Amino acid sequence: MWFAHNDQRQIYLSELHTESGRPGPAVSFTALLPDIHHFKGTEGGRVAPLYRHPHQAEPNVTPGLLRLLTKTHGMPVTPEDLFAYIAGTAGHSGYTRRFTANLAERGARIPITRDPALWAEVVEVGMRTVWIHTYGQRFASHHDSSPGSIPRLPPDEQPECVVMIGEGDGLPEDISYDAATRTLTVGTGCIRPVAPEVWDYRIGGVQVIRKWFSFRKRNPDVERQTPLNDILPATWPARWTVDLLALINALGLLVALEPRQALLLDAVSSGPLITTDDLRREGILPVPAYATKEPKLPRKSRRTPGSGQQSLDFSD
Repeated sequence: MWFAHNDQRQIYLSELHTESGRPGPAVSFTALLPDIHHFKGTEGGRVAPLYRHPHQAEPNVTPGLLRLLTKTHGMPVTPEDLFAYIAGTAGHSGYTRRFTANLAERGARIPITRDPALWAEVVEVGMRTVWIHTYGQRFASHHDSSPGSIPRLPPDEQPECVVMIGEGDGLPEDISYDAATRTLTVGTGCIRPVAPEVWDYRIGGVQVIRKWFSFRKRNPDVERQTPLNDILPATWPARWTVDLLALINALGLLVALEPRQALLLDAVSSGPLITTDDLRREGILPVPAYATKEPKLPRKSRRTPGSGQQSLDFSD
């Protein structure tokens, strides 16, 4: 995973895989290098990078699939399009609700539409999904924003910290929510407005905001492995409030996108699909053994320094 990382282009898809079908989206995305628990903070998972190599355009896609999709839809289909299609299809709670029975077996399965217009619409929604998941680090050009520009809710829906968190009481220990006033209370601090759907947003059955806070409270909910676990800030850092507001904005945008994703999934599921038989006829399945092997690390150059280059002399 470290070998394939690239700060400018790589995207990682995560799924639980050990146990599917829990409330929330079936997949999540990040531009950061994830650990095994990235999907929901516990219980491991599976991570798939978009590219197999950090500097070469070698997509982590079954050979022949992009060619088939290009032929089927009559338009060039890129690796980014495929990742976006997966995000548009499975990156919302409607997917797990619809396919609960199918998800009894591990791993998300993606229905692939034959309809070019529907494909394009799902890709568009998926681009927005990945843009939100990566906090604006990927697909920013599709949303008239610069890379790294934090996705935000419309101005009248944006949360504000109306009472500072950690003011005078160090690290807070409790977090709570009041639906009537749409207020999130963190210790003695308050943030609003926060929609009930945002407070209850889950991935893999885990409530995202509560989980986020559990790692940052006075007594974090983490397994103590070394004395380093005991090193905590004395007070709530202002940066954590900024991060929490960014998280609430992101979850709000994802909540707003879910109804459209659910409608598109209905349309995909009820329309013509590319089947596994189609993939076998095209020679895409079974996946060839060479495509499942890890990419080889580049060999270090043994060339002597060229003109204008200097070598260091460590001899006595």
